[in-house]
Amino acid sequence: MLKIDDYAYTSALKDVHPVEKVGFAFAYLLFTIITKNICISCLTFILMSIGIVLGAKIPFYHYIKLLLFPSFFLLSSIIAILVSIAPANGERINAIWSIQMGSWQLYVSPYSINQAYHLAATALASVSCLYFLILTTTLHQLIWVLKKGNLPTLFIELVGLTYRFIFVLLDKMHEIYLAQSSRLGYQNYRVWITSIAQLIVSLFIKSIRSARELQIAIDSRGGDEGLYEVELNLTYNRFHCAGITFSIAALLAITFITQIIE
Repeated sequence: MLKIDDYAYTSALKDVHPVEKVGFAFAYLLFTIITKNICISCLTFILMSIGIVLGAKIPFYHYIKLLLFPSFFLLSSIIAILVSIAPANGERINAIWSIQMGSWQLYVSPYSINQAYHLAATALASVSCLYFLILTTTLHQLIWVLKKGNLPTLFIELVGLTYRFIFVLLDKMHEIYLAQSSRLGYQNYRVWITSIAQLIVSLFIKSIRSARELQIAIDSRGGDEGLYEVELNLTYNRFHCAGITFSIAALLAITFITQIIE
């Protein structure tokens, strides 16, 4: 997570207006989620990956590592969708692969395969949109966009505080882990379980204490007026705006054409 924050402040697209980046990412994200079109999902993933690696100059190896985190959860979901279970003596099922286990059978059908690759394409495309946004847009730029969108002040402050607290908790977790490791806290499986339990409890206590101290600091400074006052001096780029408009038109055209073909 700390590396993600570093990339947001050092990427080649950090000086691009945040409205342009948010508009570009969310246009493709909305079309990907709403249409669930495999062509749009693949196009979204390719364009966002190109924007991250070539546009923002994020190392390709690190981008692949970031994609691996959601891929583990996606793989478990795909397996659950691919493999179905039914009584062995039930009606005949159109299955590509099946195996009988006692009175039940596990099988993979063409419908489950179709569902699985649609889910995988939509999920990866959506993740690539969010990665493009968080790897190229700093927190204060995102807060500025939220303010311009006239969202409630409470919501904006919660977004900012939650984002910052992630790094605070990671730092405290690293400190506790180093202290435990120096005392041979992870030398075998049994001690490892005990150390993990102690780490979770200590992290919970420290997080509550940090939140209480932060609330006291906010109240002592009159926190009713809001915590974030952000101003940007960036200007819009007409070519970027034209590209976003063209992208939306292209997405509409692809959606219309694929619906006619189907």
